[in-house]
Amino acid sequence: MKNEKMEDMKKQELTQCDECCSKDLKYVPEKGETWCNACGLVHKDQEIEANDNGAALFGEGAHYHAVRNDKDVNRRLGGTGPKMKFDSRSVKNKKKFYLLEKIDRSSVYNPHPFVQRVRNNIESLYGRHTLHTLGFIVEMSCRPLTGEQEVIRKKQGKAMAKGLGMPKQSICRKKKGIKGSSDEQNAVIIAAAIVELAGDLGIMSKFDRRATMEQAGIVPKQIMNARISILRHWKARVTMGWAAMPPRKNANDKREDAIVQALEHTFDMLGNHYNQEEYERVLYETESRIALLKEGTGEALTINIEERMLVSVSTYASLTTFGLQSGAADLIADVFGLTSSGIRSRYEALVVESASGEFQDNGAFAMSQTCKELLSESHKQNALIAKFRLGRVCGNRSFLSES
Repeated sequence: MKNEKMEDMKKQELTQCDECCSKDLKYVPEKGETWCNACGLVHKDQEIEANDNGAALFGEGAHYHAVRNDKDVNRRLGGTGPKMKFDSRSVKNKKKFYLLEKIDRSSVYNPHPFVQRVRNNIESLYGRHTLHTLGFIVEMSCRPLTGEQEVIRKKQGKAMAKGLGMPKQSICRKKKGIKGSSDEQNAVIIAAAIVELAGDLGIMSKFDRRATMEQAGIVPKQIMNARISILRHWKARVTMGWAAMPPRKNANDKREDAIVQALEHTFDMLGNHYNQEEYERVLYETESRIALLKEGTGEALTINIEERMLVSVSTYASLTTFGLQSGAADLIADVFGLTSSGIRSRYEALVVESASGEFQDNGAFAMSQTCKELLSESHKQNALIAKFRLGRVCGNRSFLSES
């Protein structure tokens, strides 16, 4: 009889995750749950005894709900959880209510549901890999300090105590227009801020915030405020020795990332206004122009020109080379919120300075021939944007344009 019981128990034992099929599981007996360390899914334990009615307890046809059955349930009842508030004058059967109150207090609650909300948004907007990479920042931003850490925080000066405060509280308590209009929108703001901060710190690649803002109805200043709060808290933890900061990107890497992103935005737009042949010619001409300017290195010739303006002027110059400049300045200006007159005047000034020899640009703005012809093999090997990267973008955009 005992062997039969053990066999029934083994039949119900969880061996792999229902979501990702991983076998990296962690059993948490005090909660009656099994956690998947790979994807984070929580499984309710379904271990039953031989005399239980498994068909009625588990599966789609179940008509009972699993409850925690501690050994000394009566003594432990009502030991945890929040206490329900009520007006004693409105309760007719107080004895029964006290029993229900104890049952409610003995239930297992998620004390920080907002953490899961942020995690869900990161996974849905940026993917599961991003969530796994940045999960520690979510926990740091949306969970309070431990009791021991909180005691230490209260002994610090005003500035440090404020920095160690939970970023989620600071973000969600800002004035209207800075915080979101709902808990869900606040969660999206924090998710976007974490992902954007990770891109700047070099933890992972940068994401384009525009799709998130349009989908959630949020604005840049909301993301920027959240970023500041999270980074300030992170730095405060580092000062206390409670966390470590990842190595920061140097100035050249940050500028390279900004130029790559600006190129992506620009050619997203151009793919909707030019045919495939024109698109590819402008694409490679712009790449060659930026390579001649040595952008992405410490010897960049246009280091004093802001990244978006540099990409705008370089693209406009490439369009001019092929006689496609009509209306192009307006299209490019709309991408970054610049002015078409500003792009044209900056382009004309660079052409004049290049021709006079005042600006040593390796021929990037010498309009007598294409930059692709000027670019030497050594420049190709050290170009900011590798051919295969922009070639892939080119193929994708061309396909979208034709379809």
